[in-house]
This record gives sequence, structure tokens and C-alpha cells, in this order.
Amino acid sequence: MITTSIKKVFAGCLVFCGMAITFTACSDEFLAEKRPFGSYGENDIYSNWESVKLRLNYLYQGSLPAFRDYNGEPNKAQGGNNTATNNAPDIWPVGLPDFLSTNADEFAGYGNRGYGYYCDPATIWSYTNIHKFFYLSINDNPWKKMRECTDVIVKVRLHDGLTDLQRNWAEGQARFLRATRYFRLFKRFGGTPVISNLQSTVQSDTTDLRVSRQSTRDTYDFIISDLTTAAQLLPARWEEEVNDWGRITSGAAYALAGYVANYYASPVFNRQDDQARWQQAYELNTLAIQKLDEGHFGMSYEGDPGNNASNWAKIWTNIYAGESQKSEAVYMAICNNTSGDAGDQLYNCTENKLRPSNCGGAGGISPSAEMIDAFPMADGKRPTEAGQYTYDKKLFFLNRDPRFYRTFAFPGSEWQFSGSITADLAGQCPYFLGSEYKLHNYAWYDTDDHYANQAQSGYYGDLLQSGGLSVYVRKKSQDYGLGVTPMYVFESTGVSDKKAFQRNGQPMVAMRYTEVLLNLAEAACGTNRLGEAYAILQRIRQRVGYTGDCGLDPSIQADRAKMFEAILYERKIELAYEGKRFDDCHRWMLFDGGVNQGEIGGSTWIPSGWSGNTCEYLGVKPLNDSYTYRVEVAFDPAFFKGSYEPSTDPFATLGINKPTAVKLTEDFTTETNPDTGDVTYHDARVQALAEFYGQYLVRKDILTQTTVDTESGAISKPKWSNNCYLMGLNSGDQSANPNVAQTLGWTSAFGGEGRFDPLSETPDTSAQ
Repeated sequence: MITTSIKKVFAGCLVFCGMAITFTACSDEFLAEKRPFGSYGENDIYSNWESVKLRLNYLYQGSLPAFRDYNGEPNKAQGGNNTATNNAPDIWPVGLPDFLSTNADEFAGYGNRGYGYYCDPATIWSYTNIHKFFYLSINDNPWKKMRECTDVIVKVRLHDGLTDLQRNWAEGQARFLRATRYFRLFKRFGGTPVISNLQSTVQSDTTDLRVSRQSTRDTYDFIISDLTTAAQLLPARWEEEVNDWGRITSGAAYALAGYVANYYASPVFNRQDDQARWQQAYELNTLAIQKLDEGHFGMSYEGDPGNNASNWAKIWTNIYAGESQKSEAVYMAICNNTSGDAGDQLYNCTENKLRPSNCGGAGGISPSAEMIDAFPMADGKRPTEAGQYTYDKKLFFLNRDPRFYRTFAFPGSEWQFSGSITADLAGQCPYFLGSEYKLHNYAWYDTDDHYANQAQSGYYGDLLQSGGLSVYVRKKSQDYGLGVTPMYVFESTGVSDKKAFQRNGQPMVAMRYTEVLLNLAEAACGTNRLGEAYAILQRIRQRVGYTGDCGLDPSIQADRAKMFEAILYERKIELAYEGKRFDDCHRWMLFDGGVNQGEIGGSTWIPSGWSGNTCEYLGVKPLNDSYTYRVEVAFDPAFFKGSYEPSTDPFATLGINKPTAVKLTEDFTTETNPDTGDVTYHDARVQALAEFYGQYLVRKDILTQTTVDTESGAISKPKWSNNCYLMGLNSGDQSANPNVAQTLGWTSAFGGEGRFDPLSETPDTSAQ
């Protein structure tokens, strides 16, 4: 048996396993070490199942999703110091604002909060400033981590001591994790170098080991091969769930394969709408659902949505509910809330990021006004469609989709937490018990001119600051009002430095069953199985309480383009703030529809299979044509103006009472008399809040863009550069491996134009 002492040193010694020599040159002293496990030989490691599991645990720790802060360094809750830049390209998005996610329409603005790089109209992207994706450092690059996975894949078959089943499990997990790394690069570049074997670690060999890029098709086939092989080697559900919950299953492997196939079938790679790609995607996603069902995964709380989707909101907390309740989490990172050594701390920073500063959170995240206005009405119709309800942008919380109330937190609503604040935040927090916490963050203005300024924010009483937030992203928060047991440890000592929710052990869900259903719906649509796709959309909406046609237009079952658009819309709502929206915008080319692509690569680059423009094909407005705003709820300046300081709080100054905060258990629907226009409310508390909004407040949509056109003086709209759909290599990446050809549409760091065509089956892969 492996000794305890060996176990304790694994976290350190395994860090040296299989450095990626392909993209770096190291000292002879380092390369002389041929045994990558410190003082333990590979036979010691790979001949014992317990040590192999520790080896796998190390791979998980280095490959699972984790949030990187705006400037690229891990946030402080994860041990980072937030000082390094250009260090976060190799990430799996988790729904928090990272440097890719913020280019879509979930978050407001570009550039002004340190993220949103690629849509900044003032930036021209080239090899000099594009982020490094291929190589960052010896210990921080995808190739090192992929080589470590390959080490397991190869070595578990070379040593005695393991059963065939254990070898299969080890290889399957390593193949999945290797595939996730390749997929992250595949999305950005298409074709990448593919290294399936263990390369030499002799320094004199490094020149020969600098592998060229392979075609996008070959890279895709390699990823799919890894994932389908993993699916065949892994169980549908682990028997020893106490110890193995969170490990990759066969269903998870097929689910990721299905999503990769959807990406390859999407317009960014499939400009001519090749039906064979959609067919393979359909087959893989079908296998994924079958295997997940076999493993007792599924839509949590299906048939029991709770009040205003309260049970739907528990998905991210009740990750494993046992046999009585299916688990939604397909692929996740297990976290903890330990207060031990920094190396043992695996915190999920989501709760801390979402919470306002006046209860010890990091300050909260602002959704865009466009996302707030996009959610369906209570009858399932979109706010722009004719239906039972008419959308009032000022009273945006009335008559909305049940998921709305669990995705956003708005002024006049409760947002409870478990804990109490012993320090008073220098007077900033009006609630000391988490069970009493409410959002009464109404703003006010000091002058009419400031209110008229499109970019000017008001002063927030409860937050004691100007430029605060009115509406917050709430999704995935462990709202104490839901009756869940929080996985964070609330520490009042962290309130003043905004770390009260730092120690959070909530798993970080990267893929869930409903997303796999949506992947299947999209592939079904791609293969003209429109009725099947429609039924999936109905099932997803039924889970949150809709009935009948669930607000869907039955006619889309006869229109492939409209069905695709309906699926993307449902993804936007159901998967909001889960890290999916940017990839959807990227793979469907929703920033500009794919205009001017022919100027980069000729006729094969034009999205001819999608009427030449994906936005026109779908009937949606390009993101490049839209500003983004954030919603502010403020006192009407015609009714009240006061200086920017707490003493002029309108509640105290005017002697009016704050409305009783809604608990989100209320009925938010109304009925309007068509003859008189009189509105009937079904809940007195909702009525009081709506009347308070109507009497005292205004909604101001604050423009969050900051880039000003130097010629016109007008604020510029976002601009996604058309060559960023298929990215080029940074000069550092090219220098690390001169054999990797630059992408078409990008200038090479070595001179001349890029020659590698990601859309070609036989691209020019020769060195620049």
C-alpha cells in the first residue's frame, strides 16, 4: 500500500510531471530529470490505484473550471493577487465576467471595468496585442497540462498492479480532461498542434518537437475521439459516490462531445451549413442524453418548479440530491470552504462576487438592461410580442418569466443570507442579520443636468456611494430564503474588506443536463427534426411552470431558421450567466452576422449556407449595432433632488417609508381591464411596490460604453473585429513555436500575412 507520506507529497511532486517541452526551452538541469514524479518512479505511481487516483486528482485540480479575474490572475479568494495581466485565455467560462464573456450582451459596457476587450472599437487587434493562448510560462500553459493527461493515458497501460477496470477509469478521465484543453483552443483557432503521444524531454530534441498546426477537421476528430473513447471507458454513475462524486462519467464525456460537435456544425466553422456535421452532432447529443438518463442525471425538480421557480433556483446548491431527486450537474468543479493552508483552499468565488458591498460581498455584478428586458413575460411571450401582458420597462418586475425572479435582484426585494454582521461597515449596512437583508438601493440626483447625463449615475443610500448598482445578477446565489443550507461560511471579520462570503464550497457547475437538452434541440434543428426540437423547448419551460404551448409559437416547427433562433433565445434565458452566451454569439457570428468574411478568406469564408449573414438568417440585431446599458432605479428629480451624501436620503428627508420588500413568493402577475385600463394585482405587497415605483421613481438606462469617436465626438458602439472569429497567434506564441503558422487574416510576427486557413480541409501548415 502506498504510504501516507507519499500521499502528502503528491500535491508538490506531481507538479513537475511532464512539462510541455514542445513550446519552451528549459535548462539542461531540469530536463535531465526524466522521472516526473520527484523521488518516486512511475512504477510506484501507476501500480497502485490509490496513487493513480491522487494523480488524477491533480489533473482535475489543474483542468477543472475556475474563475479568473478581469486582469487574468486568479481572484484573491483563490489565492491570486490580481496583479498579473494577459494570463487568463485558457479558461472554462463559468458565468462571471471574464475577458471573453463580457463581449456579449449579458454584461454592460466594454473597456470601462477592465474587461470587454475584443469589442472595444478603439482597439485594432494584431499579433502584438492579442492574448497569448498557446504558451504563457513553463507551469502555466495548456500544453503542459495536456501532456500530464497523456502521461496518465499512456502509463496506466504499462504497469502491473491495476485491474482492467481501474485502467479504463484512469484513461477515461485523463482523455476527457485532455479534450477540454484542446476544445478551449479549438474554439478560438480551429486547427491546433495535436500531440497524442509522450514527447521526449531532451533539450536537444526540442526543435523537432515543435509541432505544426493540424487542420480544424483533424483537431476536431482528435477531440471527439478522446471524448467518445472516454465515454466508453467510464461508468454512467460512480458507485462510491461519497468519494467519487464529481468525477467524469460516460454521460459527461458524450455531453461534451455533443457540444464540440455543435460548435463544429455552427456557422463560425460551417459556413456552407454541411448537414453531415449536424447529423454527427445529433447522434452524439442523443447518446449523451441516453447515458445521463442511465446514470440518473436529469432535470432537477421536473414537475415541481416551486413558487416563481424557487426549486429551479436550487439547482446550483442541491447538486447531489440522491435517488429521490435527479442531479442536474453533469460537469463541475468540486470546491470547499476550508480555512486551512492556502494550497488546500478551493473556494467558489461566485457568492462573494454576486453580493453587494454593504453585506460584505465584493460589490455585485450588473446585468445589462438588454438582458433584463429580454426575459419572457409570464405567459412565455417575449416582451416585444403580443400576448396576455404588456411590458412596462419601468415596472420591469411585473408579469415576468418565473426564472426572471431567480436571475436578478432588484430594488424592493429580499436577498437573505446566513450570518450576522457584528461590525457595522462604518455605518454602511442597515441590516445586521442576514435573514433581514433587503435591497432598498434607490438612487437620487443632485441636479437635473446630472440626471440628464446619459452616463451619469445617482447616489445610492443603502450603499452609501455614487455609481452603485440597482439591479444585480442573483443567479446561483445561495439565497437563504430558499430554505437551502448554504455552502459558504459567512465571516463577519471579512465584511469590511468585502470577503464575508469568500469561503464558499458550492460546486462550480460547468455543464448541466438542461444545457445538454438544448444542445440536442439545436442539433435536431440542424437535421430538420423540428418537432423534436420544439418538444425539448416545451419540456424546459414546463419545468419552471409553463403549460400548453408554453408561450412558444407552434409555427416555428415548419421554419428551420426560426427554430434555430428560438433555441438560441431559450439558451440566452435558461443559461443566463452560466458562461454560455459568449460562445453562442461567437459560434453563430452574432456580432455582425459574418459580414466581410470574404475579404479574409475568399468565397469559402462567406456564410453562404446561412443566407450570407447569420443575423439576417435568424432575424436578430447584430451586437455591433447596439449600445449596452445598465438599469438604474432612482427618485424622479422632479419629485426630489438632494446632495450626494447620506444626510439627504429622501426617505429620511421626506419622511416617507420604504416599501415592504417582496419575498419572491408573491404572485407578480396583473390583470388590466381593456375598457378602463385599471390594473388588478393579485398580491398586496407587489401592488405596494409597484405603486411606490409609479409614484416616486424613474428608470434610467445608463450608457456604459466609454469609447468616444475622435472625429465625431460621439460614443462609439461595440465593434467585434471580423478577424477575431478565428483568432491569430500572439508574437510570443509564434516565438515559442515558430513552426505554428499564423492564421489567415492576421499578420505574422515574422513578416508577411498569415497562411493557415482554419476553414480548409488541407490548410498550409508550413512555418512562416
